[in-house]
Amino acid sequence: MPGNLLLPKFLPKTIVRECVDMAVKTLLDSFQNRIKRQMFHIVVLVPAMAADNERKWPNYPLQPYPIFEFSYGQRDEWPHPFDEIAQCKALQLWHDRNDGGTDIMPHLLFANDTPFWGGVKRSGIVVTCSGLQPWFDRMLAGIIADMCIARAYDNWMQGQDRANKVDLLT
Repeated sequence: MPGNLLLPKFLPKTIVRECVDMAVKTLLDSFQNRIKRQMFHIVVLVPAMAADNERKWPNYPLQPYPIFEFSYGQRDEWPHPFDEIAQCKALQLWHDRNDGGTDIMPHLLFANDTPFWGGVKRSGIVVTCSGLQPWFDRMLAGIIADMCIARAYDNWMQGQDRANKVDLLT
């Protein structure tokens, strides 16, 4: 656990990494001839909050936490800073300054924002990709987000907290 932050209990970094690996393999196996370059960067943000001793009820603010980032391709050959673009897309989605659609929202762009789209915000998780065509960026991000949500739910269903019908998670 990073510092004094609580992260989603049923979505550890190991599972996020597995989801990213499976989604990237699917993309490369299925669309290799359709993507314009073999280089991209992925960002996965999850909600985090201060540990119990730092919280004051009812003030439990959530903050974005980059649980996993992944780069594909030789970074020194990247024609653009795909990592910075993906990170910027992620923050724009996190703060609802991008709706995950197929266009930008110019009235919500700040200096140093990216005008590119290609990510999703689903059920509190933000996933972005940069380097592919934006529709493939968004598709890959969506696959990763849905896989993370499904795997977290499966962990909950198989976990002791649910089996023991606890009132508060351990």
